[in-house]
Amino acid sequence: MSKITFRADDDLVAAVESLDASKSEVMREALREYLEEDVAIESESIDELVDARIEEVLGDYLRRERSAQDVNVNLRVESSGSGEVVDADVEESAERAEDASVSDGGSGESESVTCRQCGESLDAAHEFCPNCGEQAGRPALCECGVELGSDWSFCPHCGRRTPSADVLER
Repeated sequence: MSKITFRADDDLVAAVESLDASKSEVMREALREYLEEDVAIESESIDELVDARIEEVLGDYLRRERSAQDVNVNLRVESSGSGEVVDADVEESAERAEDASVSDGGSGESESVTCRQCGESLDAAHEFCPNCGEQAGRPALCECGVELGSDWSFCPHCGRRTPSADVLER
């Protein structure tokens, strides 16, 4: 057994001397109780800290709202029976232009159109999309009647070389 020396003020020494047990025995018991209580409190407090932190992080994660993402979808429908290509954007925009000219008294130019390639809103004065450069007017057509993309070198239907292929090679 080792010897430990305590320094204490007069009031504490008087309280220890007033007990029936020896000073050494009182100090041993007090030290044991203090150390056991401290270890128990420390492990409980660490567990409580970890639990509180986990609940806080999970609560933040669950409360966080997820923002919706903008999605642009371009559809191209091909008729299976006749081999013709039907472009819903072109037909609908033509119908809308006719409807607008009837309802507006003939001024269908004020209607804004969206780009077929990227979905950007275009003014009636735009000939090309300011975002991607796609032609805003009537789509380019091959000699066989299939609509051509602005970046295609060959027609996917008949295999003919497109006019834009020459521009892309330069």
